[in-house]
Amino acid sequence: MFNYLARRLFLLPVTLFCIILINFIIINLAPGDPSTVTNVASGGEATRSADRSMAFGSDDRYLQFREYYGLTLPILFNTWPWISESTVQNTLQKLISRKESPQAIEEISFKEYDSLRVKFGDQARFIMPFLLQEIEEGPLDTKIMASRFFIRGTSRRAFLGSNIPESQKAHNKKIEHDNDFLGRLTVTKTDSPGLISDKIAKLQKWYQENKKLYLFEPTQSQKISMFFFETRFYRYMSRVLTLDFGTLRNDSNKTVISEVTKRFKYSLTLALIPMLITFFLCQFFGFLMAYKQNHWQDYSFNLIFLVLYAIPVFVVAPFLIAKVALNGHFSFTNIPIPYSGFTSSDAVYNEKISYQRLFDVMRHIFLPIVAIIYGSLAASSRLSRTAVLEVLRQDYVRTARAKGVAPTTILFKHVGRNAAITIVTSLAGSLGIILGGSLIVETLFDINGFGKFFYDAIINRDYNVIMFSSLAGAFLTLTGYLVADIAYTLLDPRLTLE
Repeated sequence: MFNYLARRLFLLPVTLFCIILINFIIINLAPGDPSTVTNVASGGEATRSADRSMAFGSDDRYLQFREYYGLTLPILFNTWPWISESTVQNTLQKLISRKESPQAIEEISFKEYDSLRVKFGDQARFIMPFLLQEIEEGPLDTKIMASRFFIRGTSRRAFLGSNIPESQKAHNKKIEHDNDFLGRLTVTKTDSPGLISDKIAKLQKWYQENKKLYLFEPTQSQKISMFFFETRFYRYMSRVLTLDFGTLRNDSNKTVISEVTKRFKYSLTLALIPMLITFFLCQFFGFLMAYKQNHWQDYSFNLIFLVLYAIPVFVVAPFLIAKVALNGHFSFTNIPIPYSGFTSSDAVYNEKISYQRLFDVMRHIFLPIVAIIYGSLAASSRLSRTAVLEVLRQDYVRTARAKGVAPTTILFKHVGRNAAITIVTSLAGSLGIILGGSLIVETLFDINGFGKFFYDAIINRDYNVIMFSSLAGAFLTLTGYLVADIAYTLLDPRLTLE
């Protein structure tokens, strides 16, 4: 068993890395970015709009936003340090003329133009010598365009936080000074020749003073290093390896971990309790239907579970709220059935003692658990029936019957443990949905769990939250399968992990 566990624990981080890589590529290749806002109308239709200025690459707020998310770099491999001078010249001409070539008649679309402008702005820091050369030698239109992207290439992201070291504070002061200084050096059409020459001279001086610091003229080995390390994926993984999963898109003061922790008790409760109840109830109904095969009990429960499995949760949850919770009470009591929230209001909940708080939570989660459990119970019970029937047909069960072993002993000792293996397998993979929550149930019952949290993250294009949900879900799923493998050896001594 030790060798098996060692192999699985070795493959776990490798598998997680591959899952992160695939999800990261898909998310970053998807149209749009975190600056894109999605609006969901009352009718259900969704629209996207760009929440940024369409100015040249000098919109500081938008650039800081993209720098913060690492969106100014290529996804996996950075080939930008090898961009040629001719490519820079051709791109500048496209941006000036808004045409694919000087001979073209039609202008490129606004979307294509904006995409080219943003991408060229991101590449600016890797082509600074060529941009400076165009500022020095090009015609006025080229000088104007090249100066804008030259200044775009000088932009750097400041260090954030209240307890940053002195070196980072000094770096922030330099960035502030450079941004203020260079921001006044953009060449414009209204500038006189003398003023343009003065601006170019200052740009040249600043470039010579900072080209080594910012690696504007990298060596071949430095270019190879940039190829692997100046990428979005490397930046993300370097943070993940230190367990830094970033902050929320809409509030940089809130970390992903802190927000997930706040919701952990809600989704964990709504995941584990239904899972445990389902495991034991599906075993009971599976045994009953298998033991009474082709009898009225088997037909009745099969029909009931088939109907339950076919009813979607977005039908059952509103039905429970409207027909059971509203003006309803728990049987044989005068206790009302809550239909929203995980607990009573804070003012009421904080006044209760321990057992009263537990009872309050149980009252509030009763209907959500019913809405979550009915579908999985229906599917697992039918699966359990099939597993029990298969075990009942095995030779060792017939041998036990021939020896006169009591039926209850056969069912619980021989059949139950072997049939449970199938259920354990089906439940093992569901451990990963703990962090997924139940979006519909949490929304309808107003429970602030992971389902609503991750749904909002997808709508808002919050990459940090989306990536964390993928990583955590994959980790829990892999852990569930590992626990299931160990459980197999406990349920069936014939199985080993060697």
